Amino acid sequence: FHYRNRIMVRTQYNRETKEMNVGFLRHQSRLVVDVPECAIAEPELNKAMQKVRIDPPRKNGVKFTLRVYPEQWDLPPDSFFQVNFHQLPTMVNAVGDLLLDADTKYLIDAYCGVGFFSLSLAEKVESYVGVEVDHRAILSARKNAETMKRSNGSFIQAPTEDVIDDLVAKFQPEMTTIILDPPRKGCHASILEVLQRTKPKQIIYVSCHPATLSRDVKSLCSNGLFRVNKVAPLDMFPQTQHVECVTDIRLVTEE
Repeated sequence: FHYRNRIMVRTQYNRETKEMNVGFLRHQSRLVVDVPECAIAEPELNKAMQKVRIDPPRKNGVKFTLRVYPEQWDLPPDSFFQVNFHQLPTMVNAVGDLLLDADTKYLIDAYCGVGFFSLSLAEKVESYVGVEVDHRAILSARKNAETMKRSNGSFIQAPTEDVIDDLVAKFQPEMTTIILDPPRKGCHASILEVLQRTKPKQIIYVSCHPATLSRDVKSLCSNGLFRVNKVAPLDMFPQTQHVECVTDIRLVTEE
């Protein structure tokens, strides 16, 4: 409990109580359930929620985000960051162990956000590059790299599907690991096609949506070039049905 660092709260006028409901949408409904406290939210967020309840917005249908920011990371207000700070060391260790096991030298961090994976793992590789479409996130990633003194890499602002071909060509594919950490909708199909053509040694796919993960892994492995080496489920969302998966995908080499 009390782990989630970001919640979206909504308001809705309750005609029966003649008061404003402050809480969350009912499952498969547009009705806002009045929730005094969220059991999975960080204590700071529940304190902020109480302030909203004391003086709720007068306008009906307002939605707003309450957020606790990570220490030592620069982060724009609307940019993505993992919602469970407590499990971040476990996640980094899981990805880092797979990276070391593949014994690669170069790291491409696709959908990199503010550089969480690339900067956390920069000391394990000779060089890294992060790619992110959000301009503000890239500015933060560069600032984070400077703060953490990670000088062996760079960040590029662009859609991953537009630059992945050139990035893989920049390094030696047989010595390159690619981290894919896409949104819930999964990877753009063209990215998977590029990876099949360029044949990097390792792909580490981080996903919070098993269905799109399964779809993309099936596509990557469809022609026999890649195989799944390991899948590590992480309980990033306790008390919910959701799970984060770190999947190690390796290029199939002739023995």
